[in-house]
Amino acid sequence: DIKIDPADVLEHVSRAGGDILLTGREFELLEYPALNHGHTVTREMLARDVWQAEQRATPLDNVIDVHITRLRSKMDSGFGKRLLHTIRGVGFVLSEDEP
Repeated sequence: DIKIDPADVLEHVSRAGGDILLTGREFELLEYPALNHGHTVTREMLARDVWQAEQRATPLDNVIDVHITRLRSKMDSGFGKRLLHTIRGVGFVLSEDEP
């Protein structure tokens, strides 16, 4: 029996010279706002383009929020400056500056 855990497929990202290991989904969640750098990414955009969901639902919003929280803890932990910001009621933005 072979079991493959998707969490074992890790993507490497670095910040300030240190490696950050991300799951495939976390990497997609970081890549999407990086491609839209400085622009707000909505939960609807993430549901459609990262999760490939036809329609957005509240449970998926909760899943997105959990993944964003995990990604933020990996990306911003130990650094004085946060990179992944929540725009309340709108979505998320990847920026070195506070929105």
